[in-house]
Amino acid sequence: MSNEELIKSLVTIVTFFNRTDRDKIFVKKAGINLEATSFQLFVTIGRMQPTNVSDLANVLGKSHSSTSRQIDKLEKLGYIKTKNDEIDARIRSISLSEHGKQVTEIINKTRLDNIERALSTWSEEDKKNLFNSLDHLADTLKNIE
Repeated sequence: MSNEELIKSLVTIVTFFNRTDRDKIFVKKAGINLEATSFQLFVTIGRMQPTNVSDLANVLGKSHSSTSRQIDKLEKLGYIKTKNDEIDARIRSISLSEHGKQVTEIINKTRLDNIERALSTWSEEDKKNLFNSLDHLADTLKNIE
């Protein structure tokens, strides 16, 4: 296998997780009241919390103002809570609200159901090998500057 083939597979996987049309289907299947455009931001907040607008915008490749508007919307819907940083009031600390934590549990269950169905024909050894390889790749990528 060439490095080009490996990169092609990785891009296919990343694209799968970044498609808003898939997010719309996922949100509907999970039965949650969340726009697909806010879904990736909400999930990212859950993974990074506590976080801030600048870090989220950077990770998602969005503008600061666009990310800030989406955060305001998520806060009004009760999914997240924000508070001003104690040292620099211009920075908002963002984390999930109790409702957001409940929604995250629903999302996680739906993701598990999806992956279990997708990998239902895989042997336990194949699943373990996939996990070990992905875990190794994730650790390796953390060291790239």
